[in-house]
Amino acid sequence: MRTTRTDKIFLSLLATFMVSAMLSVKTPTVPVATTTDNQLSETTLTSSETSDSRASTILPTPVVTSVSRPDFTAIEDVYTKKNEFFSYMLPMIRQSNEVIRMDRRFLYSVRDELRLGLEVDSGVLNRLGELSKHYRIKPQSDLLQQVNNLLVKVDVVPESLVLAQSANESGWGTSRFAREANNFFGVWCFSPGCGLEPLSRDEGLIHEVASYASVQQSVDAYIRTINTHRAYAELRQIRAESRAGDEIISGVALAEGLVRYSARGLDYVREIQQMIRVNNLHEFNFS
Repeated sequence: MRTTRTDKIFLSLLATFMVSAMLSVKTPTVPVATTTDNQLSETTLTSSETSDSRASTILPTPVVTSVSRPDFTAIEDVYTKKNEFFSYMLPMIRQSNEVIRMDRRFLYSVRDELRLGLEVDSGVLNRLGELSKHYRIKPQSDLLQQVNNLLVKVDVVPESLVLAQSANESGWGTSRFAREANNFFGVWCFSPGCGLEPLSRDEGLIHEVASYASVQQSVDAYIRTINTHRAYAELRQIRAESRAGDEIISGVALAEGLVRYSARGLDYVREIQQMIRVNNLHEFNFS
């Protein structure tokens, strides 16, 4: 086939563009720590893994979405286990947060209309009602105030924080509750048969550790708990203040609002913050 001068110019430009695009691609890395991690046989809201304080080592391995859950109990190498764990959890965390981002965009558009004095239609009102019910926001006579109240709760939880807590509470995917109930966060439930009964439970307590049909449901439930339960009002306030100041939503900063997540209180908070730092988990946060 004859190649014209125009064809040659086009092919030359195309080759230049492809090389430039390849050079500009940033290969994601999986940050991991250099330490051996505890294996938990059972993890609840009041138990956690001891994190190490030594500096982290970044393993330059691309994050690949796992098709199915790895057998974390069979992975002995620490680097490999952390790589597999972060690769497995990250897409589900981002899926949950993307739904929240869509809802926030909707709330921003409604807020803009209300500030302009425009009336909203019945479809908008119905969706506001559904979101208010889901996020446990009481209806307000002042619709703009109701939207502002929703925006405090309808917000993302940083990937760094979710990864640290899921690793901590599930013993890097090896706990009984993670394996048998898809519960990676130690979330409790209180109806008989709603989950698995802890092997050791203080006398008088009736809680179970919630069981989910999938790990994605566990992620969704955990983020909703963070966004709605009164125990984490301080976390949401820290996040709202960061938003107001046009600051980055930091997992380390938000962890300060997790004092009531564990009976260990502030020690638990410091442990989660250390896991984020040691594993450089802030690099996973969606920008």
